[in-house]
Amino acid sequence: MNVTERPLIAKMRENYRYFGGLSLLYGIIFAFCLYKNMHGITFPVCVAITIVFAVLFLKKINYRIMKQSLPYIVGMILLSISTVLTSSFFLHFFNLAGIILLFFVFMIHQFYNDRDWNFPAYLKRIFILAGTVIESIPKPYAHGAEYLGGSKNKKNHIIIAIAIGLCIAIGSLCMILPLLLNSDIIFAKFFGEMLKYINFRTIFGIGLTVVIGFTLSYAFFCGLCKYNFPEGKERRRKYYNPVIGITFTSVISFIYLIYCLIQIMYLFIGIQKGLPSDVTYAQYARTGFWELLTVGMINFVMVLLCMYLFQDHIAMKIILTIISGCTFIMLFSAAYRMMMYIGAYHLTFLRILVLWFLIVLALIMGGVIISIYKGRFPLFRYIMGVVSIMYIGLAFSRPDVVAAKYNIAHEEKLKVEDVRYMMNRMSIDVAPIIAGIDPRSDVDYNSKGIYENADNLEQSMYYYFSDIAQGNEGIFFRKANYSRIRAKLAADKYLELNDRSKEYDFEYRDYKY
Repeated sequence: MNVTERPLIAKMRENYRYFGGLSLLYGIIFAFCLYKNMHGITFPVCVAITIVFAVLFLKKINYRIMKQSLPYIVGMILLSISTVLTSSFFLHFFNLAGIILLFFVFMIHQFYNDRDWNFPAYLKRIFILAGTVIESIPKPYAHGAEYLGGSKNKKNHIIIAIAIGLCIAIGSLCMILPLLLNSDIIFAKFFGEMLKYINFRTIFGIGLTVVIGFTLSYAFFCGLCKYNFPEGKERRRKYYNPVIGITFTSVISFIYLIYCLIQIMYLFIGIQKGLPSDVTYAQYARTGFWELLTVGMINFVMVLLCMYLFQDHIAMKIILTIISGCTFIMLFSAAYRMMMYIGAYHLTFLRILVLWFLIVLALIMGGVIISIYKGRFPLFRYIMGVVSIMYIGLAFSRPDVVAAKYNIAHEEKLKVEDVRYMMNRMSIDVAPIIAGIDPRSDVDYNSKGIYENADNLEQSMYYYFSDIAQGNEGIFFRKANYSRIRAKLAADKYLELNDRSKEYDFEYRDYKY
């Protein structure tokens, strides 16, 4: 035993039969749920099983589940459920990222007293834990080898001998089998027929997924048990002279005040008097929007850095409050511009995402203002709560569906490019909505620069639904996904009602979803 080994690591090593067996069982369930299936009905099952196995692990080392951990568990479950309700890759990716982050924070909260951690301290510890988990990847195999090799149980030695023998046999067959196959045609044919029913690629993929689940499970808890976070009170931060901060923030806040005054006078109040003749509302709305969004994010980081780097000073607090207040006006200006742009060009997934981000950033800045005057305000947990609640709402809303319904409701007739945008750029969440569009009565073909007729669009829609129907065969068990099932049913119904006996010369590009 290593004299520097942490007590909980030693406990995992000594109880490898329990912890290793638990991790192996998790790896098998992990493979069943997620092998080539990251957004099917088994995804929330895998998340729930992960939580259950974490609880079993904690109970084995005599740790109880804290009441404050419940919001993290609920958030993980809700995100996993929302994954099954959509086919959007964006939502799938960020749902997974959110679940991993919530699980990290959940387990950190179980192992450490995080009540007094500030925002940088929490971020630092998340990265430390991630690095420690990577460092612990060899642990399940080192502990397993020690358990099997050091045990006096003869069965364990037999298992090791069998494993070594199998490895030697596989290595030998890699050289011998090709020679035998080339030496006899009948043997080669017989062996080929026998192997025809065995998919080695699938077997290898499932085995690799089991190994990944087993390794990550054991390594993650090894990383937690190392207890390598700084203990006790936070080391005193290196404070800089507040005059430096007061000076540069004063200059910036002065510029911000002038800018915000112009926004109030000309955008919020004076816009009704009209714009210059050579500037359209859409151009004015789009111009400066992304810049304002970037400035808002910079202000958030700048205020945080000033809070944690400079000594407390009443003048600094006032200036940071002014900057935060100006940030609210900038965010409102950006939102106002985006609403003008939406009024001209309607909704897309990206525009919904931008409006969502503006609201989230405004709520976060509210927490930042509180933390300026209340140093012990749990800013990290506040931000986690705001982002989690708002993102869960976004995920369950299925933005593509919201955008499609909004655009249809606000147009007497859809433009051809609108329909093609829904088919080519949106997820198949919107397939049931597209199925309700009649290309002959619901679409306007008189848009400038559009040379298309109802027949072309009808053909495109037919191939669109054909791709969906073919690409979603066999999704009613492990890969069951609410959005894909609805799209498949809508596609089947559309194809049945619009059965074509003739072949189209029109070539529709592959639809990706």
